[in-house]
Amino acid sequence: MQDENENKLQELIKKIAAINEQQQQIQKELLQVNQIVYDLRRTELRKEVIKPLPVIPAETKETSPPVVKTPTILQDIAAKHKENHAPKKSIRKETPMEEFIGTNLLNKVGIAILVLGIGYGVKYSIDHNLLDPLTRIILGYISGGILIGLALTLKTKYAKFSAVLLSGGMASLYFITYAAYDFYGFFPLIVAFVLMVMFTVFTVVATLHYQLQVIAIIGLVGAYAVPFLLSDGSGRVNVLFSYMIIINSGILLLSFKKNWRALYYLSFFLTWIIFSTWWVSDYSSEKHLFSSLLFSTIFFVQFYITTLSYKLIREDSFGRGDVIMILLNSFIYFGFGYSSIDDLEIGELYLGIFTVFTAILHFIACSIIYKKKEQHKDIFYFVAGLVIVFLTIAVPVQLDGNWVTLIWAAEGLMIFAIARMKSLPIYETLSYPIIAIAFLSLLQDWSEYYVVSDAYIQHHTFLLNSQFLTSLLVSLSLTAVLWLSQQEKYKAPYEPVSTSSIVFNFGISILMLITLYFMFYLEIASFFEQRYFASSIKVPGNENLEYVTQNYDIPKFKNLWLINYSAFFGLMASLFTIRYLNKEVASVASILFNIMILAAFTLTGLMHLAELRTAYLGQVDANIYSRDFVSYIGFRYVCILFTFPVIWANRKILKREFFNPYFGEAEKALLNLFVIILLSSELIHWLDMARIENSDKLALSILWGLYALAMIVRGLMKHDRVIRIMGIVLFGITIVKLFVYDISNMSTIAKTIVMMTLGALMLIASFLYNKAQKSTKNEE
Repeated sequence: MQDENENKLQELIKKIAAINEQQQQIQKELLQVNQIVYDLRRTELRKEVIKPLPVIPAETKETSPPVVKTPTILQDIAAKHKENHAPKKSIRKETPMEEFIGTNLLNKVGIAILVLGIGYGVKYSIDHNLLDPLTRIILGYISGGILIGLALTLKTKYAKFSAVLLSGGMASLYFITYAAYDFYGFFPLIVAFVLMVMFTVFTVVATLHYQLQVIAIIGLVGAYAVPFLLSDGSGRVNVLFSYMIIINSGILLLSFKKNWRALYYLSFFLTWIIFSTWWVSDYSSEKHLFSSLLFSTIFFVQFYITTLSYKLIREDSFGRGDVIMILLNSFIYFGFGYSSIDDLEIGELYLGIFTVFTAILHFIACSIIYKKKEQHKDIFYFVAGLVIVFLTIAVPVQLDGNWVTLIWAAEGLMIFAIARMKSLPIYETLSYPIIAIAFLSLLQDWSEYYVVSDAYIQHHTFLLNSQFLTSLLVSLSLTAVLWLSQQEKYKAPYEPVSTSSIVFNFGISILMLITLYFMFYLEIASFFEQRYFASSIKVPGNENLEYVTQNYDIPKFKNLWLINYSAFFGLMASLFTIRYLNKEVASVASILFNIMILAAFTLTGLMHLAELRTAYLGQVDANIYSRDFVSYIGFRYVCILFTFPVIWANRKILKREFFNPYFGEAEKALLNLFVIILLSSELIHWLDMARIENSDKLALSILWGLYALAMIVRGLMKHDRVIRIMGIVLFGITIVKLFVYDISNMSTIAKTIVMMTLGALMLIASFLYNKAQKSTKNEE
């Protein structure tokens, strides 16, 4: 076996040697042929070229031709030979800008100036009576005819230039026809109408013949100028809009056949601009309701069919521009129809019907597309989405109150669920604005329902009313949407997940929390507002007059209970975050909300509690409103108890690994600030309850000194530098307060007590610092 492999190896080596020998022979023959060609070229060029070629060294001629440089020299010689034998003529070099100006821009500017010149010439002849009217019109037609004839003559060699001339000639004919009709009355309306239709038809035919879009655009502008130029104020809008339908049909057919989208866009905007101009200036619901609805519907259908034809027949891709055009067409049509009907005295009875009719038009298109759903799935679902949109709009048009909000919330949930279950991105995108609209509708319901009025006070029942039920159902809908968005089984129909989807998930969480928070917040507020207005009574005054008074303590209780509720809500949200959401955004949001609650209690809650204490001790209007100890004094500690779990929740969340240690230090500083404010309020509270007057300055200074010492002791024991520094700062603030504010109105005994106390506390703190430092050195 080994001998057989050795034989095969020897045979392969022999073949390689033979092939190598053949290759060397071919290379040798190739060099010889190159040498012959080289010599022939040199001989030929010595006779014809004036400028001598570079001298080739003698050894190069005597030896074999150079292997590497020969091809390059041959190429150079051939290029020079071709250049010297070419015809001697000057070559004109053009830059792109020069070429654009010379071949494109100049002729368009020139034809525009020429048409303006014809117009100014006609105007000059009119102003100076140089020619009689008939001659002016004839000369105008002759000028336009000359331009068209010249264009047709030059078409073969200069197609683009000829097209510009033809366009200018057609524009001149439009203008002259208008002058003959409007200035001189040579033509009746019908003759001018027919002439301009003929010009438009000729323009379309010429466009097909030239295969240039510029002719169609100029002809289109002229065609759509007819409603403005020929309008005689007679109100014959039916004739004018019928003409526009004919022009639209031809232009849209041309734009579709040649795939000239610019024609479609221009036709779209000119049509709706003309229609809107007429509607704003001349529309009357008594005269023009049928005409407005009929022609706007036909225009809408024309552009709708054209757009869908591009997609279904030409197999164009469905892009963002198509979405914009369909939406513009749909809502422009809906806006005109809605406004036309709304102008009627009983129009509001038919607005919902018209909205449903618009949805039916989209449903018909959806049914047609359904047959090709597999090829055009995106278009089908988009049009189906429009059906849903207009059915959605029909809800508030025909209904009002909470029903609108409930239907929109349910619809948003349904569309979002379909999008996730069927993996339809366009449906999910469509669900976003519907959910947002449902939330905005809920805000409007809140603003209209929770309004202080006699009817509101009489019929509102705490937590058992239609508005609270609506808020509850909307919150459940938002919760269901959020739950679906978090399920692995129903992933977002975006690969990769888009920014809008991420923003939606965050946004829907915020909307859900806002709904949950305010649905109870507003109920609590309304409960106390009812009690406040129900407390209104008439009491006798001076000179046998009566005046109305109310229990002004109730708004304070309302604010305190709202703070308590906010603390409870913040605690529940924090527990949910701790248990299920190990995310930085949710954690930061919970901490910030809790800090806002503590700030509200510190700045507002403690002030209201102090006012309630003052009211209890003073017993103002005691013969009218009773004030008991539990409600006015004991309630204070109910409020304080609501704040402690919030503090615990913040400390718990801040222990998560993604938080910087500085956040913990900041929270520690805020916590100590809150505690010292709470202790100061509690001290003043019991001084007032004991009816000890003018002692708050002394007591607060001593309290702050004790708390500062406690912070330093704790800082030394826990080796916490931040706490120690905060204690020193509080000592400094206490000393400044003592000498700037307290000492001016303080008695000698009080001054002695507070200074000795503060001095002793500071000495103790200093001693503890020294002891800790000595202990540290001994350990080292």
